Amino acid sequence: MTSAAEVVKAALDALEARDWDGFASRLHPDVVHRTPGVPEPILGRDAFIMISQQAVARAPDVSFEIERLVTEGDTVVVIGEWTFTGADGRVRQPSVSVIDLQDGLIWRDLEYLGLAT
Repeated sequence: MTSAAEVVKAALDALEARDWDGFASRLHPDVVHRTPGVPEPILGRDAFIMISQQAVARAPDVSFEIERLVTEGDTVVVIGEWTFTGADGRVRQPSVSVIDLQDGLIWRDLEYLGLAT
């Protein structure tokens, strides 16, 4: 059996590799992605993939470094940092995501982003 942390790590690895099929295979069809400060949640696998592809198109060198994964049952907290090149040079943006799995797939993702530096 694959652990919740392994599913989340595999999804992040697929995102890093721009393996959209691999990323999709870790998402529940009814996945919900929320980021406080963004008025509408991203609803569904296709929408989550599309928004991720758009983010990569805006910052092709975007990457995520995991600092720590904390797991309790089907919930994984991911602490890490996004890095990418912005208009003024290299950008670092801390992130904490609380991810819930359902049926072995990422079902809810609540991402808190810190100030970009």
